[in-house]
Amino acid sequence: MWRVVAVVSCLAAAFLTTSCGDDGGLVIAVQPGRPGLVTRLPDGSFAGFDIAVAQYVARDLGYRDDQLHYTLDPAGADLVLGAPIGRAPGPVAGPYLVTSTEVLVRAGDLSITRIRDLARKRVCGTAGSSRRLVARFGDTWKKLFLAQANVPAACAPLLTDGRTDAIVAEAPVLAGLEAQYPGRFRFSGRPLESDRYGIRTASPGLRDQVNEALRHMFDDGTWKRAVIDHLGVLATRYASPPALDGAAARDPA
Repeated sequence: MWRVVAVVSCLAAAFLTTSCGDDGGLVIAVQPGRPGLVTRLPDGSFAGFDIAVAQYVARDLGYRDDQLHYTLDPAGADLVLGAPIGRAPGPVAGPYLVTSTEVLVRAGDLSITRIRDLARKRVCGTAGSSRRLVARFGDTWKKLFLAQANVPAACAPLLTDGRTDAIVAEAPVLAGLEAQYPGRFRFSGRPLESDRYGIRTASPGLRDQVNEALRHMFDDGTWKRAVIDHLGVLATRYASPPALDGAAARDPA
């Protein structure tokens, strides 16, 4: 049986001294600090759309919930959630979400309505989400105007108190931040780029199995319910699941 780790409980001290998946479970790497997709709860567990996808896939592969181990280290994981298709190395199943990188500003700030308005504005984002802005405005802009964060959630306090003028991140994450600060933020400008997120796997064979699990999630309505539960404000954008890539994703003849 494929060893899959959906690392939720690896934060516990007991897991810090032993490797995850030693029980024959499934190890899944996730990226916290991305509201809507992955949020760490007070008890140390995780919640969000990515977690709902991870749990469904693991169960479809035959794993019990107590066999799932979540980790923050993608290097030792069997599944890596949130892998950008086309930029992630190795076999990638999916996509399970097609979205876009966008801009969030303070609700009362009408000076930012287009991407080019950010040329003289302070922006907060991760290295990945801000790369298009750096490519457009240059390294001097990066040094003067970009606050680079490890996770998008770290940008919200900066926007709230005026230390930055905009946050750049995936639309679901920005929607999650907007929900945490009701009435304080708004989306602004056109999307910077399209984002296609898949699940990086340990082997091509596992990728094919994960694609089948995603197909089942799409077909039985669970994917749509997860969108409503975790990305509700964007539910009209994600009215239907994305088309799976690859030969293994096609219906059999």
